[in-house]
Amino acid sequence: MRRLSELLLASTMLVAAGCQPQDTDGPRTYFDANKSGGSADYGIMKNGDDHVVTVHGFMDDLEMCQQIVSAMNATACEETGGTGCLNPFSCQPLNH
Repeated sequence: MRRLSELLLASTMLVAAGCQPQDTDGPRTYFDANKSGGSADYGIMKNGDDHVVTVHGFMDDLEMCQQIVSAMNATACEETGGTGCLNPFSCQPLNH
């Protein structure tokens, strides 16, 4: 039940983040100088350099990032009908 709640929260954050015009360097610049919580913060990147989501504030941001990326890559694969599943999303640390 906890994992479902976390995934629902993450999904809500993804939708909300997509509704705002964004400065593409802003999140990287901010998180490079500021760490949120006890673990490193992560960015979810599409095709290596398109910063689409920032993951921060969880007990283990990398674990949460990997869970979100897994779901996003599965959805991306389904959207192509299961062909050419290239896993375009990945986690990259924003700070240490």
